Amino acid sequence: MKSILQKLALLAIPVALWFAFFAAFEPNNYFGIRQASHSTAPIARLRAFEKAPGSRVILGDSRLAHFDDALISQVSGEAWQNLAFGGASLKETNDLLEYVLDNDPDLQQVLFGLSFYTLSANYNTDRMGALEDTLHNPFAYCLNLEYNINALTNFSDMLAGRGDVEETGDWQYPADYTDADGTVYDVHTVLAVYPKAILGRCENYGVNHAELSRLYALAARCAAQGVRLTVVLPPMAGLVKTEVCDGFGITQLMQEEILPALYTAARENSFVLLDYEWGGSCITDDDRQFYDGFHLDTRYGLPQWTEQLWGDMAQAWRE
Repeated sequence: MKSILQKLALLAIPVALWFAFFAAFEPNNYFGIRQASHSTAPIARLRAFEKAPGSRVILGDSRLAHFDDALISQVSGEAWQNLAFGGASLKETNDLLEYVLDNDPDLQQVLFGLSFYTLSANYNTDRMGALEDTLHNPFAYCLNLEYNINALTNFSDMLAGRGDVEETGDWQYPADYTDADGTVYDVHTVLAVYPKAILGRCENYGVNHAELSRLYALAARCAAQGVRLTVVLPPMAGLVKTEVCDGFGITQLMQEEILPALYTAARENSFVLLDYEWGGSCITDDDRQFYDGFHLDTRYGLPQWTEQLWGDMAQAWRE
């Protein structure tokens, strides 16, 4: 019996070493051993929210995930908690809105990201159930392959002195305007080739009416609970409209059917709708202010839009 226990103790050593490594370098601060996490992964943001729910919350995809928290506090005079994450579908954003309504009794305001892209029935990812399971099950988190790879990558990046790649650039002509095949574009290459990346999800476009109706129901619930809900359509680059939306009939559908319905729903369900996707914004120079077709340059576009967005939101709720 003693021999068996000794062997088990020896086997436990590598497990303990692995866990110590994982806990030290997993980037989401799941175990709370660091002061904060800079990760924008949904598990990191949900974990932080569970520990300290904020009264003002941002929900949406990557276009709302990279706001400068200090700038938001400066322009709004309030702290906002960002739960937006890359690739969030309308269903997942609705799930998160329901989650914060269920779990945050002090909730006062929600900024909810929407766009023609997340409205698509072709884009309906569903990860909230798995996220909640992982959120409340440390064993599931530790044994998740993706999070183990994240820990290894984080360790490797620390050794190499690598940080996050900022989505910004002082583009130089002709190097940054020339594709590998020699094509020279009018806008920098990262922006010019972006429409190709989203074509597949925009063909045979149809609106996810089930989740849109669910958003309206959740908006009514926000109003009943005294929560101010602002739905925002972020800016998109002009070439996304011309090369994607116009060709697939999305422009006509949005302008003639979906947007009028959204404005009607906003009046009926007491939420504010701010449309910068089709209605225009302070973003007027695509080449300088967009990093790609959806994501604003973090130096030359996002700060300017942040100030406009929170200013417009404050004005709308005063009226």
